[in-house]
Amino acid sequence: MEEGLEIHSLFWLAVTRLGEAQILLPAFFAGALWLAFARPAGARHRVAQGNAHAHDHPARRSALRWVAAVVATTAVVTASKVAFLGFGIGIAALDFTGFSGHSMYATAILPVLVALIAGRRGAIVGALLALLITWSRVKLGAHSWSEAISGLVLGAAAAGWTLADYLAHPGAVRAPWWLPLVLVAWLTLLPMKAPPSRTHSLVVSIALRLSGHHRPYTRFELLGGLIDHPLQPGNTH
Repeated sequence: MEEGLEIHSLFWLAVTRLGEAQILLPAFFAGALWLAFARPAGARHRVAQGNAHAHDHPARRSALRWVAAVVATTAVVTASKVAFLGFGIGIAALDFTGFSGHSMYATAILPVLVALIAGRRGAIVGALLALLITWSRVKLGAHSWSEAISGLVLGAAAAGWTLADYLAHPGAVRAPWWLPLVLVAWLTLLPMKAPPSRTHSLVVSIALRLSGHHRPYTRFELLGGLIDHPLQPGNTH
């Protein structure tokens, strides 16, 4: 019985690591760079015609959308976490202390990343994996449902905006044969080898520096009604 529970926990721990920024962001940057500078399908014909349309290539526009979307959602997630950890701004009724970064990154990055390899079907596979990662955050007690789902919705908006453009031009670029192998190897090996993520510690440090408090606010304080006018002058927490 205990062995079964341990295997169950290890499974969810392995799944949740796939949503870490230190694992997904390098894959995102590599994918975005490849998409921006990949040789377009029919490139020889375009070269013969000159470079007039190089900057208008749909794949490059999709890459710019993807980068802008991930940067924007990263800012929103970070701001929500800093608001709670540093200033006590949360929603007790929803058990909400900030968007789940794992859920957001998984949903903003994986559907697009796999779509580069397998088109619409790849986007669906990536979305299902992101959904599993979102579920893992709740199963492990790292986030409430409101935090996990809101992070998923935020990431889905980023991925949807990118894919709406990318999938509208099927065949604009072709992924090299080795790209799926690299992606699978990255998502398989890095979660096992990478050190524990320090993203949360970094956000806590930023929140305390901005707020001037000595320690972060906690979920216990939010749900217990112990946060009283956190922005009021003189509240040193």
